[in-house]
Formats: sequence, C-alpha cells, structure tokens
Amino acid sequence: MALALVICSVRIAHTGGSLTGGRFERWSAMNAFPKPVIDAMADRAMRLHHMLWHSARDSWAVLTPQEKKAYRDHGWEPPRPSLSAPDPVTGRRAIEFDNGSGEDFLYMHREMIGAVNEILAELGDPQHPRVEGWPTIPSPGDTEYPVPPPFDIPGDSGFTNAIGNAKTRAAFDRIRGWEAQFTDPAELRQMTLRRLGAGIEFGIHNLMHLRWSAEMPSYRPGGDEFSVDPQWDDSSYNWLADTYSAHVNPVFWKLHGWVDARIDDWMAAKELTGPVPWSFDPPWSGPAGEHHHHPVARLALRAQAGNTEAEALRSRLSSMEATVEDLKQAGVTEPVRFAVHEDI
Repeated sequence: MALALVICSVRIAHTGGSLTGGRFERWSAMNAFPKPVIDAMADRAMRLHHMLWHSARDSWAVLTPQEKKAYRDHGWEPPRPSLSAPDPVTGRRAIEFDNGSGEDFLYMHREMIGAVNEILAELGDPQHPRVEGWPTIPSPGDTEYPVPPPFDIPGDSGFTNAIGNAKTRAAFDRIRGWEAQFTDPAELRQMTLRRLGAGIEFGIHNLMHLRWSAEMPSYRPGGDEFSVDPQWDDSSYNWLADTYSAHVNPVFWKLHGWVDARIDDWMAAKELTGPVPWSFDPPWSGPAGEHHHHPVARLALRAQAGNTEAEALRSRLSSMEATVEDLKQAGVTEPVRFAVHEDI
C-alpha cells in the first residue's frame, strides 16, 4: 500500500524525462527534505526493507507453504498478517482489525519518524526541525499541497482506475469522514489501538497515498516477482504509490505525520500518559536486529564510509537481496499496492 506526490524536478537517468512541471516543481523547491535524509531514504537497503515489510504482512494469508518458507527462512514471517485469506463466497480479503497488525503499522512508521527526527535535530535546518504532519488533510484546491491530476499506468488499468478514483471529490468526502472519526475523542475512547491502526492503514492512509501520487516517466512494475532493478534506486524515483519509493517523497512525511498524531489523540482520549502501551514488546518492524527497533532506517541515516553503521547496513542489504532472490525463486509476487477498503 504505497503512494507518491512526485513533485520533484530532477530527472531519472534512464528516461530523461522530468518528473513533473509547473506548480509541482515549485512545491518541491519549498518542501524538499535535507539531502542527507532523502539520500538515506533512497538507499537500496531502506527501499527493500519498506517494501518487504509491507509485502510480507499483506501477502501472508494467501501464500503457499513454499512461498511462506521463503519469507520465514530470512526472518520475514509477519507475526500478525494485516489481511485475511479470501472469503470463500465473495473472494474478498478482510482487514485484520483485532490481531495486532494495526499496532505494528503505527509502531513501524513511528520508528521511521523518530529516526528521521534524530537526524533533522542534528542538521539544524530551520525549515525542517522535525517531521510535522498535516494538522488537517488538505482539501481540493489547496495551493500548498495540490492533488496531482489522474494519469495512466501503462499495462495496469486496475491501478490506473484506483488512482483516478482516489483523486475525486467523492474520495475526499470519504477522507473527511475518516478524518472526523479518527480525531473524535468519543470515537477514540471506544477503540483499541490495534483497531485504530488497522482502520487507518487500509482506509484513509492508503487512499491518501493514491490521492497524492503523481505521474512519473516510468514505474516499477507492480505484481511482478519483486522487480527491484537498481534503476529504481535513484533518489528521483519517489513515487508515492509504491512501497519501494514512497518514503523518499516529502509528502510521505506529511501524511505519516498526520497518522502518527492519531496515536497521541488516542492516548489523550483514553487519559493515558507516558509510553504508548503497545501490546507487544516491541511490535513488529521487520527481522530482529541489534541496532534499535527499526535498524535499517537508523543505519541508513547514520552510515558514513568506513563506520560500523555502514558495515551493518551492507550486511542488512546483503540479507535482503538474498530474501528477494528466494522470493523470486518461490514465485512470490507483490500484493496490490495500497488497496483501499471501504468497510472501516
């Protein structure tokens, strides 16, 4: 489930085409994150981690035993899948509201934000002192965060339609309804943290990823057997509708800053103080590691030539490269990106 307001004026080397023009270029100049953050988020290890984390959770309930083994052998078995197996009658997959996957979603992205905030504090950029989410989700016609127009994804009519639908007024009305629900103290008092996270992920979060995605010169193939050619590692590939690239896009942090603030609203509604009362110690953000709870994000942000973080990051990258190769050999394909469920 991923998304990208591709509003950057840099070029992708293999296409030669500018990503966007006009107002989106102006937006980029004003809002681009400091280069050390963008470079770290565009690092191949960070891209693979973000993609594998989402893919494992979303795919697990529909994988064959052999396909599950490919994830499991590399430490990527999700303890709490995010979606159920298809209903035998309707074929629809349901959101796992109560197994705790929603907490994993909130926790993993809070860890990413925390890692970025550490670096931003050290950089001292007055324009970006920390990740700050939208105080309220931008409405149609917003000049600072305009919704890019619909566009075609060659060979993928289903995803083209999903993105087009996400940019409509009707989609914004759904966003406003969900925003009201997830910021209402009375509603939040009735929710568990796991239901809050799961509802946000497969409703408003996924819809926003698609809504603010923008046309690019080319797109990493979706549904293929993990097409991760290094051509997609250039920092200009920051498409918000792809888990391999969404976190490179500045809008990702506005969007996820909004999501993260809902944890604080939930705490306030429950009259809770202190650390977040996660049900797991800790929730799942990928294979366990010795460097913090989200090892790859912090390693990518702190890696310098020759330091221990760089060595650890190379080790993680090698492991994830092996994971992808085994997934390919098993015939695993990527799940639908940022699928939006209406029944929240």
